[in-house]
Amino acid sequence: MSSKNFPSRALSLLVVLAVFLSAYFTALPSASAAARGAWAPNTAYAVNDTVTYSGSTYTCLQAHTSLVGWEPSNAPALWQKGGGGTTPPTTPPATNGVTFYADINYGGKAVTLGTGNYTLSQLNAKGIPNDWMSSLKVPSGWTVEVYEHDHFGGTKWTFTSSSSWVGNTINDKMSSVKIYTGSSSTVTKPAEVPSHIWNYAMNVDKKFGKGGDFALLLSAVIKKESSFGAGLPGSPSAGDGLMQVEPNTRNAYLSQFSSRFGRAYNHNSEQDQVCMGALILEEKINRFGGIYNGLLRYNGGDNWYPGATDSYGRPILADQYANQVYATYKGYGGKN
Repeated sequence: MSSKNFPSRALSLLVVLAVFLSAYFTALPSASAAARGAWAPNTAYAVNDTVTYSGSTYTCLQAHTSLVGWEPSNAPALWQKGGGGTTPPTTPPATNGVTFYADINYGGKAVTLGTGNYTLSQLNAKGIPNDWMSSLKVPSGWTVEVYEHDHFGGTKWTFTSSSSWVGNTINDKMSSVKIYTGSSSTVTKPAEVPSHIWNYAMNVDKKFGKGGDFALLLSAVIKKESSFGAGLPGSPSAGDGLMQVEPNTRNAYLSQFSSRFGRAYNHNSEQDQVCMGALILEEKINRFGGIYNGLLRYNGGDNWYPGATDSYGRPILADQYANQVYATYKGYGGKN
């Protein structure tokens, strides 16, 4: 009896052991995933790596080498908040926008963007690196302007339909992009805006590469802040001219102004007043996500919240300010 049953018992024990070991090793995290400590730029991260950033843990969604501007909180395409070490589910690209692809024939990584103007840092935050894109899908009635350099500089290529291969000249050259609906990004001066004010606004718009829409927003802000300059005499504000930028805020942006415009700020120049206000407003829009939120912080400060008061206990009505300016901007034909 023992000579015939021994192999059967041995096999049963081996099966049990194999099942146990399989379950044990399955429960272990993947060897390729690692806790990498605090997030840092210029570092190679693999899928499922975890990092800490601003007190939270993030899990890597796509292998990449990090860059300044790709912080986990700014790059949802690259990082998912929370740990775990398991591969997060793949989220299909959105369908309400233009989809850019890493490879020809709509292959590889895909990122969909809605209407708007995207500098390189904004593309990075969406998961698009510099010098990228080999094909794209453009919805009917949409227009895409691809720029060779950041801030809408260099050669511009325009797409009004999908392209399975953008060609050698354009391939992996995208560093900034504008997306809008319709066939043209040009705008018309609102009737109530004085010509010299419109010229100031358009000069800044062209410098920023906004296609005219930003000039509409700047005109709306100038109307609210200074009635196109008519409300400046006797103004109790210490702010500068047309866009009423206060001295402390202005001083904090002087170096950025010089870097962006290639000259020192002259607070007696109306053009520079608009340039400075535009620089600050653009930063608020990019930082807080959208024109309305940018207007709230332009007027109420970065830490504004509903019910906030000033040092005298007076309510800071940034929401009323944003409502009025945004309504004027949309009345001018603003698209965003």
